[in-house]
Amino acid sequence: MTLRRQLLLLALSALVLPWAAWRALVQMEGLLRQGQQQALEATAEAVARSLALRPALLPPAAPAVPLHALAQAPRLDARNEDWGEAAGPLVTDPAVPGLGFALGQYNERLWLQAQIRDETPARGESHWPADLAIDALLAELETSQGPLVLRLAARAEGPFSVAGADGGALPLRVEAAWRETAGGYAVEAVLPQGVRLHGLRLVQVDGDGQGGKTERASARHRPYRPSPALARDWAALLPPGVRGRVLDAHGWVLAEGGALAPDASREGGTGLGRRLLYRALLRAAAVAPALPPATPRRDDRPERLAAAEGALASRWRLDPRGTRLLLSTAMPVRVDGEVRAVLLLERSNAETLLLADRAAAHLLGLTLLAFLASAGLAFLFATRLSARIRRLRDAAEQALDRSGEVRRFPVSAARDEVGDLSRSFSRLLEEIAAYTGYLRSLASKLSHELHTPLAIVRSSLDNLDLAALPAEARPYLGRARDGVERMAQLVRSMSEATRIEQAIAAAEHEDFDLARLVAEVGEGYRTLLAPRRLELALPAALPFRGSPELVVQALDKLVDNARGFTPEAGRIAIRLRRVGRQVWLEVENTGPLLPEAMRQRLFDSLVSLRERSRDAEGAVHLGFGLHVVKLVAAAHGGEAEAGNLPDGSGVVFRLRLPLP
Repeated sequence: MTLRRQLLLLALSALVLPWAAWRALVQMEGLLRQGQQQALEATAEAVARSLALRPALLPPAAPAVPLHALAQAPRLDARNEDWGEAAGPLVTDPAVPGLGFALGQYNERLWLQAQIRDETPARGESHWPADLAIDALLAELETSQGPLVLRLAARAEGPFSVAGADGGALPLRVEAAWRETAGGYAVEAVLPQGVRLHGLRLVQVDGDGQGGKTERASARHRPYRPSPALARDWAALLPPGVRGRVLDAHGWVLAEGGALAPDASREGGTGLGRRLLYRALLRAAAVAPALPPATPRRDDRPERLAAAEGALASRWRLDPRGTRLLLSTAMPVRVDGEVRAVLLLERSNAETLLLADRAAAHLLGLTLLAFLASAGLAFLFATRLSARIRRLRDAAEQALDRSGEVRRFPVSAARDEVGDLSRSFSRLLEEIAAYTGYLRSLASKLSHELHTPLAIVRSSLDNLDLAALPAEARPYLGRARDGVERMAQLVRSMSEATRIEQAIAAAEHEDFDLARLVAEVGEGYRTLLAPRRLELALPAALPFRGSPELVVQALDKLVDNARGFTPEAGRIAIRLRRVGRQVWLEVENTGPLLPEAMRQRLFDSLVSLRERSRDAEGAVHLGFGLHVVKLVAAAHGGEAEAGNLPDGSGVVFRLRLPLP
């Protein structure tokens, strides 16, 4: 991975800034909602205390039963479907498990419905003697006409006439209906018009049909109706944006008022971004699931149930009709230490969303700007740094030309690590240039310095040859003379290499026919290479611009190199062809293959693959030949290369020279 990409990935770590801003925004919204909850609980406590100062407006002390105002006269069939909203959960009494009842009023007539769970049914007539062990429901009423006890019992389903407690007739006519249910029975009764009810006590008689029975009596409940003054005056205590209800202990609505603030997320002017922000904040909040809308007459949410037990309860919920949260707080209304009602207040988090919206616009905007700025600066820095490193790499790759000369290396003035690296490279290349210059001049220096010692040794050997030497010393004299000749040949080769390099540098280029030139010199190689077979593959003509002397010299070196490795029965081929915008001059020969490790070093100075420094004809080889080939190719803007033939029979050396 490039350095710029690494720094870009590092810059992406700045994305933690928007994430941190979002977490801060979510936490701030949670704190604002917590403040709203505390404020609403304080409001609920103040309103509850105000209601407690007027106990006449509240339901009577428990036990009490609401007297529902019915919208129509129910059918007398022991069913509560026609009771409307009053058909909700019935009033229960812990003393009589399985008994639920309700009271309703329509046109000054009182209706009583009751449902009893009974697993041992025992039916009979209501006018039977009171001591018979049958199922019955005794209703002890305190009416405006005095105490009244109703015995509700029947042999079968349907209407029946209600008798007194002992089975006798009542002072007034009371009608009722009996209905069998799964696991029990239901009873519905209606009192004559004008009878006012002040108290109610129910007794469940559970007979076994064999003369035994069990009675369970409820507490005496006081019926009540919501106070008109409560429904008219209490809503003035609510602050704006708060909706409230006053409920009795059973969840029935006594009064309600106030209104919630408009849902900002549903307004027509709210943009898509704001709506998405609201939804994201709501998803991040830990809230309870939405409840179905409460009925106008009853509310049974968990907060109300907790407040009916005397505890303050608050809960956040999703608004099922909008993108916001609703906070509901239930506060018990106590009079003389007894819970007489429950105050339920609701408000939305509209203000919190608006504040969070403003904070998000500033906070997220600033963090996004900071992220873009930091990422942009990091990217620019990475781009500049990578560009400097690329320039340093390009300069290092071009520090040496094809001839091995050290070029000028650009030095950076920067005071950082990249600048120090460029200055270190420059010093290193200066030392390499000095050492290379020393090596280039070493051959001429050695050849110049060795001429005099060699002349002295040669003259001394000549004098010894003229002297009278024993016969046994003559072989040693010959060996010494051969060694001197080899040293002289070495000095001449070194001098020749130096002169060739200087000649290559000073050669002038001209236009000539390269094919004709190679053909002329190629015919001259046949006698030299005999008995080896020479093949020429040349075009009719090939115009070229360069130095004919240098091309011939390079070809001489290649042919001489091929002759040294080709067996006498082998083959040497010289080929010339045009490939694109280049001319390929190739010399092939059969013989040993090139080692893979040496293919890139063959054209270096003083490198040779011969096992001895003298070939079969006694010529000394110092490894300058192929180096001269490389210098000639570089002088023409080309390059030299070597490789093995595809069939593995030998090697090929190639000069690739560009055409004008």
